[in-house]
Amino acid sequence: MLEPALKAKQWPGGDVRAFLRTVRDESGLLTGWSHDQFGFMHLGFQEYLAASELRRLAFEGDKQAVLGQLASHYGESWWQEVILLLLAQGNPSLFNPFMQAALSQPGFDEASDLLGLILEEAAEVSPEPFLEWLRQAPGEAPEFWDRQWSALQVLFRLLAEDDLKALAASLRGHPSPKISAWLGLQAQAKLQNIRVSDHPSGIELVLIPGGRFRMGSPEGEGDGDERPAHEVAVRPFYLGRYPVTNEEYGRFLKANPKTKEPEYWGDRQFNQTRQPVVGVAWEDACRFAEWAGGRLPTEAEWEYACRAGTATPYWWGNEIGTNRANGGVSGSQWSGKQTSPVGSFEPNPFGLYDTSGNVYEWTQDRWHEDYRGAPADGSAWESGNDPRRVIRGGSWYIKPDSLRSAYRFRYYSVYRSNFIGFRLAQDL
Repeated sequence: MLEPALKAKQWPGGDVRAFLRTVRDESGLLTGWSHDQFGFMHLGFQEYLAASELRRLAFEGDKQAVLGQLASHYGESWWQEVILLLLAQGNPSLFNPFMQAALSQPGFDEASDLLGLILEEAAEVSPEPFLEWLRQAPGEAPEFWDRQWSALQVLFRLLAEDDLKALAASLRGHPSPKISAWLGLQAQAKLQNIRVSDHPSGIELVLIPGGRFRMGSPEGEGDGDERPAHEVAVRPFYLGRYPVTNEEYGRFLKANPKTKEPEYWGDRQFNQTRQPVVGVAWEDACRFAEWAGGRLPTEAEWEYACRAGTATPYWWGNEIGTNRANGGVSGSQWSGKQTSPVGSFEPNPFGLYDTSGNVYEWTQDRWHEDYRGAPADGSAWESGNDPRRVIRGGSWYIKPDSLRSAYRFRYYSVYRSNFIGFRLAQDL
């Protein structure tokens, strides 16, 4: 294979064997496995060349067969970079035919992390393969419904609001419990006061109605720093529908080019656009909030919004259950591994996502060892000399008990971690 290429290029260094010796001894590209076999020393070359060869075969031969064979490896770590490199090439893009083939794979819905990377790195992205999948009759197979649900989650990101509403109307009566629940939330959202900030941050905000609630845990439940349980009055305010995402924080960095990037900003495990931003200190979160026209929520506001009118340990009930949140051993594919894309789990009754698990969230308040002397008006507890700040909500990394609505912890304000993020609050 090399010989005609060398002749065409008129390589002056000798025959093919001389060329291979040069590559082996001088380039660092290949390594000898035996006297007549060579392999790539760097996996990146192998992955790139594999992607390039697959692209050539797809356009020169049976495109459907080539992409179908590649899609059969969807979700396998060995083939991940090959798929990403193939789809990163455009003019023309192979995104649509490849995603059509990938959606047919039984394990498609289990590889959501790869799908997130594809949507970020592909040269061109289109909603058409996912719309085509949802136009099919659902039938009676739950496995098929799960793939339709995965397609629908992609369309949350790709479709405009009006198109998403039209899609919701076409899915009424779908047998999937997940899709039915989403349709119910769409109807509920029309009744809620949800708005998108007109600030460049573009954050979705939910109006949290004012009210009174019992903050903390009763005797016999939770930890000592969650007591005494006490009544607090909270004024109406806006709170981010999700924790601040990498996409939103990226807009802040672009508008403030001298600002230092967060820790883990270059770590693929934590830097997908719809994952919550991590690696931000308390001061970083405050600067973002000020730029976005808001502030961090107070600890009382945070617990009030998390509980959403409930008084049980978790806003969904007395037991942690399974697949309720990304945290500890809660039954999700992300728990104990990494942050999940925001909105991956059911929202609480106020329409807030990820108040339990995924990432801890910074609040305004200084840390106090218990609630004796705490404000009763929902304001931030800033008195005292403790330099640590309160974090709330538990995370993907910490024990399941931290997902309780009353659970609280603290870190020094300069601390940066891959399990701490934040949420934007805004006064009326």
